[in-house]
Amino acid sequence: MRKSRFWLGVFIWIYPMTGECGVFEVGSGFSYSRSAYNAGSISSTRSWNASFGYYFTQDSQVMFSYQDTTTHDIVPNVQDIQYRDRVYSVNLVYHLLGEGSLVRPYVRGGVGQLNRDATGTYQGGFSPPGRLDQVTVIGGLGLRVRVTQRVALKAEATSYLTGGSVSTWQDNFVVNVGGSFYF
Repeated sequence: MRKSRFWLGVFIWIYPMTGECGVFEVGSGFSYSRSAYNAGSISSTRSWNASFGYYFTQDSQVMFSYQDTTTHDIVPNVQDIQYRDRVYSVNLVYHLLGEGSLVRPYVRGGVGQLNRDATGTYQGGFSPPGRLDQVTVIGGLGLRVRVTQRVALKAEATSYLTGGSVSTWQDNFVVNVGGSFYF
């Protein structure tokens, strides 16, 4: 039984697909950064995402995505703040090269719900606003590299725009690396 499941998995992994229209994609990604500076001050960010997409043409996809980002900033005797952002979004993804390309750059745009929780204290005992819930605009660029017909590696830069203003793109900017599985 185990052996037949193994060979079924190998078959699904390498069996060629005949085009991408009508194909589903499940993907995820992760990133982590940490900076230490100025006598014990530390800033760290951890982000992961998960997505489910459907190709309605060979180059166009509708994607439902979840992104979870936690940022922790510590400045001794000044602040110890943690922000957790959760973004639930629906996006339109357009691939710039055709389905036969090994490397497929893409652009992404959509709308999402941002839920931000902030905890911690500033110098003097002040706390950040506890909760922010708002609708936000999503924008991103990415690159998929096909490993097989059913598996791809990807890198993606995404920003959720505060108040829908393009000038705030750098305020909530994340670069993730991960993978996708097509079925």
